[in-house]
Amino acid sequence: MTRVAICICTYKRPDGLAKLLDQITRLTPAIPDAVVVIDNHKGGEGAAVCSQLADSYPFELHYAIEAEPGISYARNSAVSLALQQQPELIAFLDDDEWPEPNWLAELMRVQAATDADAVGGPTLSVFPPNSPESLTSNPYYGADMSIEDGSECQLQAAGNFIIKASTVSSMGPAFFRTEFAHSGGEDLAFFTTLAQKGARMTWAANAIVHEAVPENRMSQEWLKGRIINIANSRVRVMQILEPGIVPAAIRGLKTVALFFQAAVWSVLGLLNASEREQAAMLRWKFLGKFTAHIRHKTVREEGH
Repeated sequence: MTRVAICICTYKRPDGLAKLLDQITRLTPAIPDAVVVIDNHKGGEGAAVCSQLADSYPFELHYAIEAEPGISYARNSAVSLALQQQPELIAFLDDDEWPEPNWLAELMRVQAATDADAVGGPTLSVFPPNSPESLTSNPYYGADMSIEDGSECQLQAAGNFIIKASTVSSMGPAFFRTEFAHSGGEDLAFFTTLAQKGARMTWAANAIVHEAVPENRMSQEWLKGRIINIANSRVRVMQILEPGIVPAAIRGLKTVALFFQAAVWSVLGLLNASEREQAAMLRWKFLGKFTAHIRHKTVREEGH
């Protein structure tokens, strides 16, 4: 049997972590051999949850506190601790998610069928009742590539994927780049590096996890910050991984084109509410990219 470890990074979400750990016990037919939790807050709320569960939990439960703040440091500690358990595959979940029962089985099925180095699946957002359609259909919530099962792709988000232990081990010890510890984008940098190394990645359309959307993430301010931050980190990732004058010029031209696209939509938005929302998102996206071009790094304010 293939030995699998599940990695979870947690930050001040003890209730979410407890729910996730409970849902992992409901996985079927594939189950993990070990679960690794890294608490990235010195208060140790997540570690306390694990301590209470350790004796009764049905799987090996390993946990530690990573005192250096930042998601990259937490992910790196999680991978290091997982590798100590000598798995063949390592899967990743976040502490505000919960998987469907067949989640792990689907990731493993697609990985075995394609022999991919890494396989990702969709993260579907769960909104409060009666949430506006403008939010529930917004692509900046959740993470779903919306492609066919088994398709080759370059993964982008680290909240739902599985990877060969040998593949991730070859990238260490700094598996996730610490330049993105406080901004996000560490996952895009990780998968872009994998692609540059020739690793194969595929998609498991039925390996579904759900992600709760709390009330404080439904405001325009939160969405604006998220879009600016994602756009900023994407440019910074490529500045590092695709250096040189020509790639920089191409990125710059794309940002200029985005400026004019946002301007056109802003004019159209004067007449139509839906186009007004699209215009705002394009302006925020441009702002994030532009600030990256002038070497400004955004900071993600919410927890991991």
